[in-house]
Amino acid sequence: MSHFTVFDLFTLLCGIALFLYGMQQGEKNLKKLGVARLRQIIGAITKHRLAAYLTGFTTTLITQSSSAVTVLLVGFASVQLMTLRQSLGVILGSDLGTTMTVQLFAFKFYLVAPLLIALGFAVSFAKKSSPFALTGKLVLAIGFVFYGMQLMAETSGSLRSYPVVDHMLRESFTNPWIGLAAGIILTLIIQSSAATLAVVMAMANHFSFPDGSMPGLANFLPIVLGANIGTCSTAFLALLQAEEEGVRVAWAHLSFKITGTLIALPFVYLLSHFTITVNVSPAFQIAGLHTVFNLYISAVFLPLLPLFDRAIHRLVVSRKKDEQRFRTQFLHEKVLPFPVLALSQAVKEISRMSDIVAQMVEDSLELIMNYDFRASSRIAEKDDEVDFLHEQVMTFLTHIAREELGPDEASRAYELVMVTTDIEHIGDIVSKSITEFAEKIDRSPTPLSAEGRQEIVDFFNTAIGLLREALAAFTISDRVLARKIYDRKESTKDLFSSYVDRHMNRLYNRKSESLQTTSIHIDLLEEIQRINHFTFRIAAHVLKIYRAE
Repeated sequence: MSHFTVFDLFTLLCGIALFLYGMQQGEKNLKKLGVARLRQIIGAITKHRLAAYLTGFTTTLITQSSSAVTVLLVGFASVQLMTLRQSLGVILGSDLGTTMTVQLFAFKFYLVAPLLIALGFAVSFAKKSSPFALTGKLVLAIGFVFYGMQLMAETSGSLRSYPVVDHMLRESFTNPWIGLAAGIILTLIIQSSAATLAVVMAMANHFSFPDGSMPGLANFLPIVLGANIGTCSTAFLALLQAEEEGVRVAWAHLSFKITGTLIALPFVYLLSHFTITVNVSPAFQIAGLHTVFNLYISAVFLPLLPLFDRAIHRLVVSRKKDEQRFRTQFLHEKVLPFPVLALSQAVKEISRMSDIVAQMVEDSLELIMNYDFRASSRIAEKDDEVDFLHEQVMTFLTHIAREELGPDEASRAYELVMVTTDIEHIGDIVSKSITEFAEKIDRSPTPLSAEGRQEIVDFFNTAIGLLREALAAFTISDRVLARKIYDRKESTKDLFSSYVDRHMNRLYNRKSESLQTTSIHIDLLEEIQRINHFTFRIAAHVLKIYRAE
């Protein structure tokens, strides 16, 4: 048995680093998928539990880590992109997907890892700006994963030269509870069940009991079960910033593994009391146990997902809402590494904000017709909420900008910054100007003339209709509708001028109501036109033709 040297330590650390780096790159490539591909994935998840299962399986093959996929699910559930029930099928599929990595390692797939690294680098370097770049980076990441596993396996075998390590390994193979704990602890350290089992494979290949016998299925099963439980730890680290549904996803993952382990533990004792000769290497035995365990978990739980969903909801009860005055619904830091999804969530929050502002505009028209102090106070409170949402959206968009954005994402982020600012300006016009004019009209001893009041109502209704259409065009990215709105810019200016001219004509005719309310009437028309100004800017941003005016 060779001794473990300092050079072996460096090689082991290098193997761990390459393995973890490969997994990170696989996850990063998933995050760079375009919006259409992400929508396809989420759409598949939401269709049927079997579709979700297959999605989890294939996604794990891409990322080479079920832990990474589960962390993504925690984030998606936290921001309401999917429910717990939809996530459960993905979890089961990802658990099976990670067994393929172990199976390939048992078949010595790592021997082609240098070729994958060279090929992946060549493709990604030569085709930096083409669709092949993502494929090249994915191949490169897979190569790093398996080459890292190879380095860990090669150096971990010599660790047995230390009596302490040899004793711990012997105890892990002979005592099921120690084996279970060893599997959990090692996976907690490496953060990957596949890496843990690769190390165990390497050590088991050179291990024998004092009587010369080799360890078998009964000796390996507890460690395999422990590795499966330990892989849940990554998802629990994501709970620090998760919402209730994300917490439920993490607990569901752990519950699958613990329940499956409790069912499988009796087989350890059954296998130890019956002589079962398996003429395959320890590596294939461990890989087989890992695959069978996750297959039977899938067979048991996949038909029972609705019942399991209810059980998890009972286990993780709703927490009390905090007493914060206002809250966002769609902004969450978990989606920030996914610029496409993060921008989509920002659009949802801005749309919610725009609905509040549009309602404020409509309420202010009612206020002009029939002033009520309580209604004015409600508009002021809505404006406070709009100001809060504006600040939160701007902060969120700033954080998105810290990620690696492509030209399309950067342009979209700029558009959202400008649109949310324009919407906030409209809210300020309503709460700080129009409500004040409504109060002045109510206090004025001379009412608006019948013609003047009707003109204000008509112009207000025109502004409300334009605003609603512009916000709809923004929400659904309808450039055709945005163009129709923007093309009405000049005609709306002409309409404003005609209303001003009509009022001036009434002044020339010395109509008493017009003489007394001239300032209020003109100023109110100008504030409505300011709303139109920001409405057309919103349409321009959708068209991406905005220029500073």
